[in-house]
Amino acid sequence: MSFGGLFMTGVRRTASQRRMLLAAALLLAGISGSMVLYQGLQQAEQQAQARYIENMARYMKADMLGNLQEQINALQRMSVRLAHYGFEGDSGWRVNADLYLSHYSYYEALAVLDRDLRVSRVRNRHQPLVQRDALFPVGAIPTGTLDAVNRGARLGVTQPFQLSDQRPAVTFLTPIGDGQAHFGYLAAVLVIPEAVDAMIPAMFRDEIVLRVEGRGEPLFGSAASSGDGAQPSWDASFTVDVDGDGEGFLFNFAVSDALRSQLTTGLPEVVLGSGIVVSLLLAAIALLGMNAVGQARVLTASNRRLEQEVGERQAAERELAFLVHNDALTGIPNRAGITLYLEDVIRDQGGGETQLALLFLDLDQFKDINDSLGHQLGDELLCEVPQRLKGVLKERDFVGRHGGDEFLIAVERDNRQQVEQLAGNILRSMDSGFAIGEHRLFVSASIGIAYYPESGHTVSELIQNADTALFKAKNAGRNQFAVFTREMFAQAQHRLNLSRDIRHALEREEFRVVYQPIINLRNLSLCGVEALLRWQHEKGYMVPPQEFIRVAEETGIIGRLGAFVLDQALADLAAWSKLPGKLPWLAVNVSGAQIQEHSFAEQLSVLLHQYRIDPQLLHLEITEEILIENLMRNRRMLHRLDEIGMRIVVDDFGVGYSSLSYLKNFPISVVKIDRGFIRDLSFDPEDQAITRTICSLASDLGMLTVAEGVESVDQLHLLRNYRCSFAQGFLFSRPVEADSVAAMIGEPRQWREIAEAVEAGSGLV
Repeated sequence: MSFGGLFMTGVRRTASQRRMLLAAALLLAGISGSMVLYQGLQQAEQQAQARYIENMARYMKADMLGNLQEQINALQRMSVRLAHYGFEGDSGWRVNADLYLSHYSYYEALAVLDRDLRVSRVRNRHQPLVQRDALFPVGAIPTGTLDAVNRGARLGVTQPFQLSDQRPAVTFLTPIGDGQAHFGYLAAVLVIPEAVDAMIPAMFRDEIVLRVEGRGEPLFGSAASSGDGAQPSWDASFTVDVDGDGEGFLFNFAVSDALRSQLTTGLPEVVLGSGIVVSLLLAAIALLGMNAVGQARVLTASNRRLEQEVGERQAAERELAFLVHNDALTGIPNRAGITLYLEDVIRDQGGGETQLALLFLDLDQFKDINDSLGHQLGDELLCEVPQRLKGVLKERDFVGRHGGDEFLIAVERDNRQQVEQLAGNILRSMDSGFAIGEHRLFVSASIGIAYYPESGHTVSELIQNADTALFKAKNAGRNQFAVFTREMFAQAQHRLNLSRDIRHALEREEFRVVYQPIINLRNLSLCGVEALLRWQHEKGYMVPPQEFIRVAEETGIIGRLGAFVLDQALADLAAWSKLPGKLPWLAVNVSGAQIQEHSFAEQLSVLLHQYRIDPQLLHLEITEEILIENLMRNRRMLHRLDEIGMRIVVDDFGVGYSSLSYLKNFPISVVKIDRGFIRDLSFDPEDQAITRTICSLASDLGMLTVAEGVESVDQLHLLRNYRCSFAQGFLFSRPVEADSVAAMIGEPRQWREIAEAVEAGSGLV
C-alpha cells in the first residue's frame, strides 16, 4: 500500500473516532440530565408529601382546638349560669350537667368544687364521685395554675392522672364567679384516649398512626412501626396547649403505608428510565446523522422544521383568536363574541321589516346542581344547553354564553308574537331533562326579552334591559318569560335608590324597633313581644317593611338590618328586666343571611352576655324556606343556637313547604300559624280545619303555637277551642313603642274587656 492510501485510512479512522466520542458525550449528557431531573422530581415529590402532611397536621390541630374551644365555651357558659342563678332546686344543675355529659361522651364527670376544692355537687357517667381525688389526685393541679385561675384566668388544666380503671384523664377547672363573688370551680373530667379518638377527623382516621404524650408519658396510641421492629419514625407533630401554660399535649403521627403509597407517584423513576432510553436513542440518531452526507438533505430537513414551526404558530394564533371571542367550555361565543355579533346585526338591521329581539336565558336550579353534584356535572349540563336550544332555534339564530348559567339568544322574526312563541318553546324544551352520565337532571329556565330599538339602541342597553326583564320573570315564579317595559326600568331604578337609602338610613339612625304583644290564650296575659322594624324616611313618609326588607334581602343589606334589630331589642329587654312584673320573652325575625353566618351563634352569645339576658327569653323566628336552604349547615347552626338556650320558632307556617318532616328534624319549639289562615277563620271551614290540624299536630309534637293576625273575639274563641297556645294581633294591640311595653309589664291585666267578651260567648275564661 502506498503512503497516500495509508494517510487516507488514518483520516477516516480519526473522523470515526470523533463521531463516536461526540455520540458518547451526547449519551453522557442525556443520562446526566435525566439524573438531575430525577433528583429534582424526587425532591419535589418529597416536598409535596411534606407539605401535605404539614397541612394535615395543621388541619388536625385546628379541628381539635376548635372542638376543645367549643367544649370550654360550653363549660364557661355553664359556670356563668351557676354564678348568676346558683342552684335553685338543683334541677338546673342536673339538667345542664347531664346534657353536657350526653353531648360529649368522653367526659367522665362534671362537679362543682368550693374554693377549697371540696366537692359540693357532682354528675358522673358511671358511679357517684364524692371525693376530690376521684376528680384529680392531690398535686395533679400545679399551684401556679390554680393561682392563675383565681386571678381571673378563664381555664385551668390539671396534670394527666389515672382514673380508677387506669385510663389517663385530665380535669378542666373553670372559675364560678370572680372577685368577692368567686364561689368555687366547675370541674370537668375528660378521658384522654376517648376524647382524642372522638376528635380525630374522620377523613384522616384510616390514614394516620397517632400517639399522644403528656409530660413525656404516653397517653394515647402506640409507636409507629415500620414492620421490622425499627424505632418509630413520626412524620409530623404538633402541641395542643389548652390553658396556655406552656405544658400542652404532644401529638405525633405517621401516615399509613397506604396513604404513603398514594402520595408516591413513581414519576421520578419513570423519568429516569425514559431519559436513559431517550439518551440512547438520541446518541444513536446523532451518530447516524453525523454519518449522513449531503448538505441538501440537511437544508431540506431544516426547511421542513421551519415550515412546521410556522404552521404551529399560525394554529396557535387561530386558537387564541377563537378563545378571545368564544367560550372555552361550550365553544359558543362568549361575552366579547356576543357584543361583536350584536353590533353587526344592529348596524345591518337599520329600518328592516323584521323584529330583532334579544332573549336573556338563565337556568333556575343550576346552583343546586353545582352544590349537590359538583361543578364537573354542572359544566357538562352547560354544554348540553346549546345543543338543546338547536332543536327549537333556526339555523340563522344566534346563541352565546353570557357567563355562569346565563345564555343570550338573538333572533329575528316577522313579529313579536313569533318571538314570544319561541320563548315558550324554549322553556318547554327544558322539561324533558338532561341525561348526564348516570344522572338525569331536571332544570327549568327563566327568560327576559328585550326588543330593538324600543328596549335599547346599543348592545349594552339591550343586555341590561333583557336582564331586568329576566329579574321580573324570576320574581314571578320562574319557568316563564317576561318582556322588558319602561315600567321595569323605573322599578329597577327604584330598587337601586331604595338600596342606597337603606344604607343612608342605617347611618342616620332612621330605623326604629316597635313591639307587638303576644298573649297567653289561657289567661289573656302578656307573655311575649315580637320585635318589628319600622322606617320613617328622611322625607317624612313611612316605608312599608315588606318593601324595604325585600330590597335588603336582594342587595345583601339584610344582615346589617338584622344585627341592628337584635341589638336594639335586647337593649330594650334588658331595660324591661329592671321593672317589677313578669318579663315577657322576645321574638326576633332572623334572615337566611344571618343563619348562614359562621359566627352568628357566637355573636348572639356575646349580645346575651352583654345585656345579661337569659337565652330562654330570646325566640328566633325563621321561615320554612330557611330551614331547607343548605339543610345540613342550617341544621348545625340551629342546634348550636338551641344548645345555647334560645328557642327556635317557625314563622308563617303553612305558606311555604309546610312539611312536618322538617319540624321533627330541627330543634323547633314554637310554630306560628300564618295570618292567612286566621283572617277568615270565623266563617271559612277550610281555614278552620287547617288551623285545628296545625294546633293538634304541634301539640302532639310537644310544640307551642302562636296565631298571627287575630282581630276578633270569634277568632279568639275558636283558637282557644283548638288548644292554640298564644296569639297576637290588633284585637289585643297594634305594634307599640318600648315605653308602652314597659307600661303593659307593670299592668298585668290589660285585656279585661276581651276576657269578659270571651267569657260571655264561651264560658271558658
